[in-house]
Amino acid sequence: MKANFFNKKFNIHNISHAYLFECKESNESYKQIDTFIKTILCTSNKEKSFFCNNCKSCKSFNGNSNPDYLEIFPDDKDKIGIGSLRGDSDKNRGIINVLNETALISNAKVIKINCAEKLNEEAQNYLLKILEEPPKNSHIIMHSSRPFKLKKTILSRLIRISIQRTGLKNEINGIKIDPLFSEILHREYDVDEMSEKELNFLLDLFKNTIESLGNFSFSKERILDSWNDDYLNFRLNVLKQNIFQTIIGEFKKTNNKNLVITSSLDEERLFLFLEEIISLQALLANKVPINKKVQLDAIFDFIK
Repeated sequence: MKANFFNKKFNIHNISHAYLFECKESNESYKQIDTFIKTILCTSNKEKSFFCNNCKSCKSFNGNSNPDYLEIFPDDKDKIGIGSLRGDSDKNRGIINVLNETALISNAKVIKINCAEKLNEEAQNYLLKILEEPPKNSHIIMHSSRPFKLKKTILSRLIRISIQRTGLKNEINGIKIDPLFSEILHREYDVDEMSEKELNFLLDLFKNTIESLGNFSFSKERILDSWNDDYLNFRLNVLKQNIFQTIIGEFKKTNNKNLVITSSLDEERLFLFLEEIISLQALLANKVPINKKVQLDAIFDFIK
């Protein structure tokens, strides 16, 4: 999902509990993320595309004093340890304390974690427990320029949104690549360390997955057979990106005009579809023994 995600109207009831914004470190990106957070916190109305800047929540956010919002930064060693999340020092109240409290002046409680790739292993394990059972009416917003540094179990619990990066390549080793494939590639892999053989394999896998999701070629039986392999997580990432494109109406702007198997779903069902995919990816990341075919069969019941 690209930066124009920020231009759409948000229904507070459809906002996910956790987002990862993938972007380079820049004031422009940070401003877009803060605008999204401020919109979530704003009490002006339930369906909005922008904050009001007049309510108590907006005014306190502007003054860095909103009690329903907590921001986490890397420490002096350029790391984020478990102490920063628990609030071991007097610098913050701890994220779980904020999230478990009733919102005082806002629509919700929000935690923002800057440079999330700098979370150490202990902190990531602590955060994962919260993401698995998120407190009611709470949101965790993270941003990272190197999302592949985060545990897959964490990534599987997040709605991942790419703020358009100029560094994304449309061509690697002389091979032209689809922008959608480029997005997924840069999210999941260290492209600079990737061999040409691995790149070609993933490109073929991407093309195969795209074809299986085509509006005219879609077959649930084909999905159940061809996706039941060791690359299911990759395929699910492709599907998630297509759902994102459906939500923001991007199909007409891409080369993947036939990828509209989700276009018959309204926004509410799209978000439910998305949650089911994320839940399956969490099971895969945690290496829970599952019957992939049965899980896929249940998920694709959303497509009628």
